Amino acid sequence: MTERYLDDVQDEAYRKSSLYGDAACEAEASLPARKSAAEVLDGDGEGDCEIDGHGPERISLSGSWRMQDSEPADPGDPAPNTGWFGRKAKASRGMAEKWYAPGADRSGWREVTVPTTVQRALVGLGELADPYWDTNTIDELETYGQPKETPVWFRRTRAERSDWWFARSFEAPADWRGRRLTMRFEGIDYSGTVFLNGMSLGHHAGMFGGPDLDVTQLVDFDGPNELVVRIDQAPESWNGIMKGSPGFGWHYGHLISLGIWKDVWLVAEPDVAVSQPYVVTRSIGPEGAVLEIAYSVDSSLEEPVPLEVQAEIRLRAGHAEKGDADKAECFRFVSNVEAPHGRSRYKTEVTLRNPSIWWPAGYGEQPLYRLKLGAKRAAATDAEGRGRATVNGAPYSGGAANAIAAAGTETTFGVRTIEMAAAPGARPEVDYRWQFVVNGVPMFIKGANWCWPDPMLEQREALYARLIGLARCGHVQMLRAWGGGIVEEDAFYRLCDEAGILVYQEFPLCWGPMDAPHTDLGVLDRQVTRSVKRLRNHPSLVMWGGGNENGEHGGADEALHLVGRRCRGLDPYRPFHRTDPWGGSAHNWNVYHGGEPLDAATLAMPSVFYGEYGVPSMPARSSCVRFVPEEALSAWPPTEESRGWLAHFHQFSLKDVIKVMRYGSYGPIRDLDTYIAYSQAAQGESIRFAAEIQRAGASEGKTGFWYYKFTDLFPGHSWGIVDFYGTPKLSYYQAKRACSPRSAFATYDRIGGWRAGETFVAELHAANDTRDALRGAAADATLYDSGLCELWSGRYDVELEANGRVKLGRIAFALPGEAERLTPFLLAVRLQDEDGAAISDQWYEFNAQPKTKDLIAFEQAHLHDGNEYPGAAAEEAFALYAGLPDAPMRRLPKTSLALSAERYDGGGIIRIRNTGLVPAVRATIEGFPVDWDCYLADNEIGLRPGEEVTIPYEAPEGTALAGLTVRAWNAPAVPADFAPEATAAESPNANNQGGHGHV
Repeated sequence: MTERYLDDVQDEAYRKSSLYGDAACEAEASLPARKSAAEVLDGDGEGDCEIDGHGPERISLSGSWRMQDSEPADPGDPAPNTGWFGRKAKASRGMAEKWYAPGADRSGWREVTVPTTVQRALVGLGELADPYWDTNTIDELETYGQPKETPVWFRRTRAERSDWWFARSFEAPADWRGRRLTMRFEGIDYSGTVFLNGMSLGHHAGMFGGPDLDVTQLVDFDGPNELVVRIDQAPESWNGIMKGSPGFGWHYGHLISLGIWKDVWLVAEPDVAVSQPYVVTRSIGPEGAVLEIAYSVDSSLEEPVPLEVQAEIRLRAGHAEKGDADKAECFRFVSNVEAPHGRSRYKTEVTLRNPSIWWPAGYGEQPLYRLKLGAKRAAATDAEGRGRATVNGAPYSGGAANAIAAAGTETTFGVRTIEMAAAPGARPEVDYRWQFVVNGVPMFIKGANWCWPDPMLEQREALYARLIGLARCGHVQMLRAWGGGIVEEDAFYRLCDEAGILVYQEFPLCWGPMDAPHTDLGVLDRQVTRSVKRLRNHPSLVMWGGGNENGEHGGADEALHLVGRRCRGLDPYRPFHRTDPWGGSAHNWNVYHGGEPLDAATLAMPSVFYGEYGVPSMPARSSCVRFVPEEALSAWPPTEESRGWLAHFHQFSLKDVIKVMRYGSYGPIRDLDTYIAYSQAAQGESIRFAAEIQRAGASEGKTGFWYYKFTDLFPGHSWGIVDFYGTPKLSYYQAKRACSPRSAFATYDRIGGWRAGETFVAELHAANDTRDALRGAAADATLYDSGLCELWSGRYDVELEANGRVKLGRIAFALPGEAERLTPFLLAVRLQDEDGAAISDQWYEFNAQPKTKDLIAFEQAHLHDGNEYPGAAAEEAFALYAGLPDAPMRRLPKTSLALSAERYDGGGIIRIRNTGLVPAVRATIEGFPVDWDCYLADNEIGLRPGEEVTIPYEAPEGTALAGLTVRAWNAPAVPADFAPEATAAESPNANNQGGHGHV
């Protein structure tokens, strides 16, 4: 009997359930998909695909609008003091004065450009101080925030407490007269009412699409039409609504977005439309890829209509064998269906011969296909039985009486399969299947949490491109689109498809959404349904989730059950997890929030999959000066009066900085620059330690991790290894090395506290997370004492099959009897290919953070709930960390470095040579540009005596690099020596740090 796991238990519950929130969503989800046979068409394969996959005709109503604020309606006193006995309900000013009415005077309203959020528009108009800068956010909340009795970070700003009215006029195309018309909103944040020509079209809630409104009878073709949208004030709470939660004040920063944040369209509906394509790769074999293609047909015709549904599939531009998608081989087929009035669903199965397979990054290429679907009335057949009409949407040749207006659709997809397998040791009916299997290949997942990058919801594709490019170059295989964020945008998924980065998309529901009526299941149903249909063809999307940290539910768990039921019903070929952590995974916040030691607390929480872990850090100074004035940064330590700092800390308090110093006390912390360096070092170490514990256990049931996190949504002190401005922290490079597809590394039980004469124990491992075998490689490991003298070394032959890993050996070395030789001591582990070029290089530091007895006692007194630092406790903490008497990593024997650089078209290489007699520790390039078109492949590295490392970089021609320097924790800074510029043909391709990539 096949074992049942939590996936199966959930699916059985969804099959038995009839829970729904919206009757229309339930009715559509219940529509059977009728099978239709596919007739593959012959042809020369080039240039004869004539299907127009564009949807219905539409005009954009984005662009210039007017905007005005109004106090919201007052609902009056609650029962029993309603009506006569208390404060009566009162309409808002906008409703009382009928701002929605035709001819209303809006001359004094602000001119804005939609899409926008209210906050972004106000900043642009100069009416709202930049919320990212200095004390502006905390000033607003302290001065105007309500209610006053709540903590300042939980208050509401003036913008958040107002209704916001948007209005514009438009003219409808004259030739649309007599057509069915739909007003389509792609994103109202979060809720509001739509009016057209003075008539209310109803209230909508949910920011991820909708409403779609029938305006056929309301549109005026003889003059301008007036469209008005009233956006409600911000929701009181994030609980139970699908909206990013950090801006509500529990995290860092504060900004609850409002507005019309996505496009608005007026659509002329056809008689028949093919829509909602869904492409699934059922299998990949010698005969080709078996694709199941489902789609909807919407017909407004009263009688059933025979249709010929036409389809074409071709490689998208950039992936076609001939380099031009318009000339690429075109796979075509047709299906004949009879479409009744309303919506019907169909599916067909075809075999795509010689398919180009989509692979995750590091496992292969990412070819993408485009599917176009169109429809026409089924024509009389010719002598060979084939329909004569060929052009989608053209009138039927049988005469005007039989003509129909038809619209098609198109989508992009990849040929790939996704399955989940049970990890060794998985508990039946309790654990999920946690092994991701893509195209039949089991993967160990090396990933990160993702937070949406702009709280004002500006859809900047260049920002997404920068961040996804950094993720690809940082060896991130999967992003968990965190359930405190948003359902991510089309641009995000398009870029992940192209980069080969897998995505686990959680719906933004956190910490136990309540059952109905406290959670509106109707809104939830509509929003989930829209989102699944919008995203389910992206090959990068491999799993859905119900949200973040939704533990055991005290009721019926209606919200997450409904989300799961919809996801599995509308997208049955992707797994769904109720939440994370759940079903075997873990979030380890005993480290950092709990204050427990990194090593012991990590080892005490073994997990098949780590969903969150890590510590935050401060961005580079070049980013800090973009949100806090330089003069404020010079004052250390921050205090309760440092309001510019506080505005960019968690809940406007000092506790996060103090929590981080516990893990980054490499020496006395007496200024910002030291704190930046030590906090980023601590962040990198925290990511690597757990990542390598997981990776070493891959053969024993561990299947991956998502460190917390990759991106930030507000400038400040936070968990992102790439800051709000798109600049990688030094911790980015440590995380990148930990995620390298091929790596040799060490695991150990203890980072600090090693004593003279003890036996140091570590295990050495090698991993090859690629589809190619690794032959003739070698790994070496060297242990150094505090004088950087070699204590021990070993060398290991490495032969790894594709997707293989091996335990190389075990170090068990008796440490010297002199304690001063162990403060600190280091371990270097390197993997080289058969030609001696470095594939990976990891440096580990032990006993690097000596703490005084007073500091240790202070830390022990502040664990878990006590890990808070109000008033005098904060002052004491800063004094203790500033008073550390020693910085052992800074007093290592000195070495010297040489830095040279060569420029090529589009970039160049940087060479760092250790010219001294001892290793260089944490050699760091400084002064490299932070522009989005620049990328440095590696940084903060270790170098053995005499070793030279070559690091590629990317930078457009003319980028200034004159200020480039390199320093190490035990070597002074030296400037770069630039060689004459070379041509692209002379540019080397080798990179002995495995850090090449394109951003």
